[in-house]
Amino acid sequence: MTEQASGSLSPRALAPFFSLLALFHVAAIATRFDFVALFVPDVVASAILLAHFPLLLVAGWFEGRIDYGESTVDLPLWMRIKSKPVRLAFTFAFTYLGVVILQTWDISIGPMDPSPPPEWPLGQRAMWFAMMSGGMFFPNYLATAGALIPTLRVITKPLHRLPAVVALLLLSIVGTALGFGAVMLLSNQPIASGIGSAQAFLETPAIAVGIAFGMVWLPILWGLVTGKD
Repeated sequence: MTEQASGSLSPRALAPFFSLLALFHVAAIATRFDFVALFVPDVVASAILLAHFPLLLVAGWFEGRIDYGESTVDLPLWMRIKSKPVRLAFTFAFTYLGVVILQTWDISIGPMDPSPPPEWPLGQRAMWFAMMSGGMFFPNYLATAGALIPTLRVITKPLHRLPAVVALLLLSIVGTALGFGAVMLLSNQPIASGIGSAQAFLETPAIAVGIAFGMVWLPILWGLVTGKD
């Protein structure tokens, strides 16, 4: 079986792009730790959340151009993605969104609760947060491979016919609109770790969107420059 994609780029060609995304998503997860969140302004925290939606669409567009090569057996998708940076980028992005949702509504999935008791010492809280967010990695990877990546491939495939800059600009705009809606929804909830109130976000929407666009277009430009065989 062949994972053929528009453009037929090798996983190695896009490894720098997805490596940059993975680092961004790891940093985003770190901002959800209560101690780190104290140093993250509300508008930046909102921009980080907002940026994840266009970044996922953009990542889906780039991932859809990868040719993973042939497989002699019909393996599930999570085993056919032969690129560690791709797996890390999507999984960490999904993990960040999962942590935000769990913290926003103060829920846990079984033992998975990324919010440690505030009375614990800093080191113990940090270890708990790392274990709980890191413990989601493989289930989140299965979820991204089983649902998220196939969905993104369907959404972004028609845009492979457009010039790259045009397609990525459209995805940035659509994704930012989706992210704006998500921030507004979540900012109506009591969030102890930094997404700010609805009022705080509404006071600086242009700044949040501007920061988010910068977060999105830096990796886009990096991907366009480095994503060539």
